[in-house]
Amino acid sequence: MAAIIWKTTQTIFCDRIQAEADLYEERVYPDEVLPDAGAPYQVRARRCSQGMQCNLVGHKCRWAGTNPVYDPFNVTPG
Repeated sequence: MAAIIWKTTQTIFCDRIQAEADLYEERVYPDEVLPDAGAPYQVRARRCSQGMQCNLVGHKCRWAGTNPVYDPFNVTPG
């Protein structure tokens, strides 16, 4: 049976909510290593630790599920 875990992949200070936010990936690791599989796991889903709070106060971003264009984890400082 495959192992499924949620892993923190990135932590940022989100300017919109003025707090730290973690980006999680749901990773699926196979029972046995396949020779031509490439990566040792597959990413099944991603979510933000603050996504629900952002939805409640009306912030819109990719990880809150309301704006697929804005990704606070992929913003380069200018």
